[in-house]
Amino acid sequence: MLFPALVRVSAVCCALPERAGRLVAGAAGLLAAQAWRGERTRLRETIDRVYHRRGRRPPQPVEAIIEQCFLHFALVIAELLRFPAMAADDFRARVSFEGLEHLQAALAAGRGVVLAVPHLGNWELLGGAIAHSGFPLHSFYMSQKEDDFGRALDHFRQFTKIVLHDRDRGLVGALKALKKGGILGMLPDQDGGNYGVYLDFLGHWVSMPAGPANWSLKTGAAVVPLFSLRCGHTGRYRARFLPALPAEAAGTMEERVIARTRRLVGWMEEVILAAPHQYLWFYDRFKPRHHGHLARLKQAGVPMRHGGACLGNLPGEAGE
Repeated sequence: MLFPALVRVSAVCCALPERAGRLVAGAAGLLAAQAWRGERTRLRETIDRVYHRRGRRPPQPVEAIIEQCFLHFALVIAELLRFPAMAADDFRARVSFEGLEHLQAALAAGRGVVLAVPHLGNWELLGGAIAHSGFPLHSFYMSQKEDDFGRALDHFRQFTKIVLHDRDRGLVGALKALKKGGILGMLPDQDGGNYGVYLDFLGHWVSMPAGPANWSLKTGAAVVPLFSLRCGHTGRYRARFLPALPAEAAGTMEERVIARTRRLVGWMEEVILAAPHQYLWFYDRFKPRHHGHLARLKQAGVPMRHGGACLGNLPGEAGE
């Protein structure tokens, strides 16, 4: 069973000196980069295609990006496994914040903050550092994923001090926290499902979550973009809060949701393309999905691609 095995490995990681654990994890990551040839090929094709479609030159050779990506996420896993041994001071010491005034200004408005955090750097450690710094951070988890990996993630997240809400049954609790001026962390680069915002992300037509835009527009909460990057090969990160997204121009709710999601996508693309070795390419974000729903959208005459965007609900149908 994966979950008990991960708990046992975590106990070993917590008992080892941190430096020794990092050396073991780094060696394992570099070994995986050489041994896992199929995944290496997929990553090469994906990263090449993204930069080609964006008309950009990668910041370093693609093979180097892939190797660094394996190394980075091996260290991320080792950091996650050490969570049970980490106190509040440990979380805080591993992340330095830049632009914290942007978060504080958004919180001062009293209407809550949607914190938009892509899968870059170490978002789990970042959340723990924010929560252990005294900020009222809430987030979602997916209870339907009751496999061992999901159980393990929930087990390690309990040490971060983030207040977790079931994504299916905990919406009311998360909404109340936001309306009380709290912070709701959301991952705006994951799959948005049938009712997401369909648009171009890193050169691929995909569904992006409508949640960050929907929640902020309906509650008046500010959307504050945030990302973290590892400092060299150390266990420390530099996190940067950006100014809250500006208000959307007048329009229908659907138009404003699409416009706000576009802003998030534009920002995420820039930080991902600048630091590709720390982005979660291992999740096949561009795998074709939602075939049936896309066919229904096309049959309904919803304009798609060619620089356009659309909300996934069919005409006359309310989205989620």
